[in-house]
Amino acid sequence: MRLQVNPHSSIPLYAQIVEQMRNQILSGIIQAGTALPSVREISEMIEVNSLTIQKALKILEVEKFIIIRRGVGAFVSENINSLNQNQKEDLLKPSLSNIVSHARELGVEQDRFQALVEECWSGQEI
Repeated sequence: MRLQVNPHSSIPLYAQIVEQMRNQILSGIIQAGTALPSVREISEMIEVNSLTIQKALKILEVEKFIIIRRGVGAFVSENINSLNQNQKEDLLKPSLSNIVSHARELGVEQDRFQALVEECWSGQEI
C-alpha cells in the first residue's frame, strides 16, 4: 500500500487517505482479504496523526471497503469485487466534482479541461 498526503491541500488529510485507499482497493492494487497495516504503521509511514488514520479507516468501514476486527486488524472486504460499474462511477463522482469545481475556479475552459483529462488518461505529460 502506497499513500501520500499533501498537508497544504484544501482536501482534509483523512479524505485524501480515504480516496487513495478506495482507489487502490478498486483497482486491485490492494486485493480483497488483504490485511492492512496497523493504524500506528500507517501513521508513521505517512507522518499523520493516528486519529486521522482511524477516522479514514472508520469511513472505509462504513462504506464497506474494509472490515475492522477488534484486536485483529483491518482487512479489505471480500465483497469489494462485487461492485458494478455504476457503483464504481458513483464513488468517483465526488472527487471528479471537486476537480471540476477547482478547474472552474481557476478559469480553465471546458475544452482545455477535457484535453487535460485526455492527456492524463493516456499518461502523457501535461
